Amino acid sequence: MNKPIGYLILAFVLPILCISQVAGQQAPVKMAGLQMMVGSDIIINKEQILLGISQATRAGASFLITPEGSLSGYTSHFNQEELSNALEEVKKAARNANVGLMLGTCFKEIRKGNEICFNQVRVYKPDGDSLGVYSKILRCSDPDVPGTGEMTEYAEGTLRTFEWNGYTFGILICNDLWATPGYTTMPNPYLAWKLRQMGAQFIVHCINSGSSQRYRAFHESSAELWALSLKIPIVEVNAAQEDQINAQSGLIGPDGGRIVHVPDRGTQFFMVNVMPAE
Repeated sequence: MNKPIGYLILAFVLPILCISQVAGQQAPVKMAGLQMMVGSDIIINKEQILLGISQATRAGASFLITPEGSLSGYTSHFNQEELSNALEEVKKAARNANVGLMLGTCFKEIRKGNEICFNQVRVYKPDGDSLGVYSKILRCSDPDVPGTGEMTEYAEGTLRTFEWNGYTFGILICNDLWATPGYTTMPNPYLAWKLRQMGAQFIVHCINSGSSQRYRAFHESSAELWALSLKIPIVEVNAAQEDQINAQSGLIGPDGGRIVHVPDRGTQFFMVNVMPAE
């Protein structure tokens, strides 16, 4: 199929931002983030992720992190067969490149004869083996009509941690960390705090939050305060927008300060060295 002009520009003019945390005595985890445009075309999404895998390989990253819904699109209205084929291609490319994935995508499963959609991050080790899946818990809903929106579109996940290379980490998806006013009708379960209690040494936050600047201060300060309160690094990867995004990608240190600042417009590839907490 002919690729849109916008994709051709992306493929050849993708800006690269490589910034690293200063290493301490403990070995850091080298991670790449891909702040990418997320649309409803699975093929275009896939091509961006494949390009990100190539860049992560050249940068020596152990994992590539992508935003919420990055492969499927941020929607439950997609073709599962097309998604499954794209997922296999992405997994194969990452395995051949020896790059792990923390891949944001929605995914449909048949359970008890019913098709159920989850908003997930699927985690794969650099050798391609699966570390498991985390599905979004604190799904968004209109406060005027509680229980609607994402609460009917996606099934609720279960909080969990992942183990890799001697480290324990957790993943949260967008509103899971924030419980943003105006978008949340469920009680705040304080998932970041629970992950720390479960032994997480760092948290990966996959986001697709849009461009309304009204929410930016709340989004960013919430993540910074959780990092400070829990004394834990938080890596954030948001979906790109044509306008400014309302929660920047990058790395927050355990003191709540932003160690890595990523430009808040357009597609960006960046590197961070994450020093897991004790």
